[in-house]
Amino acid sequence: MSRSSRLSVTENQRKSTQVVKKAVTRSRSYDGDAFVNLFAHRGARDIMILDSHGVPLRSTCSQRRTFLFVSNLKPLLFMARNVVRDLDPSNDITFMRIRSNMGEIHMTLGTDFILIVVQKLRRLRSSSVP
Repeated sequence: MSRSSRLSVTENQRKSTQVVKKAVTRSRSYDGDAFVNLFAHRGARDIMILDSHGVPLRSTCSQRRTFLFVSNLKPLLFMARNVVRDLDPSNDITFMRIRSNMGEIHMTLGTDFILIVVQKLRRLRSSSVP
């Protein structure tokens, strides 16, 4: 067998044994979670669940983004809670909403946990007036 014929046989074997790679979708810990799916239908971008001290328990966004939100919003939430208590000691804050040009942040403060939901704003179409 000549060298060129051996190369062509080897090359044909390589072509026939090539494995077709399929796109593997990574499953996340929150896939199929009814709680997350409910918020996803309503336009939620990120959901973060914290314990009462502000330590992240579960999140649908990256660890870096979660830490960014928690580090900035936790002091604000506790300051707002103190302001409400100073104004009326029998009252307590349960919900806080912050709206910016880019999105909305909804925070629910419970006794055992804190829930933070980040939503992207829907842009309304401006009707052109002639």
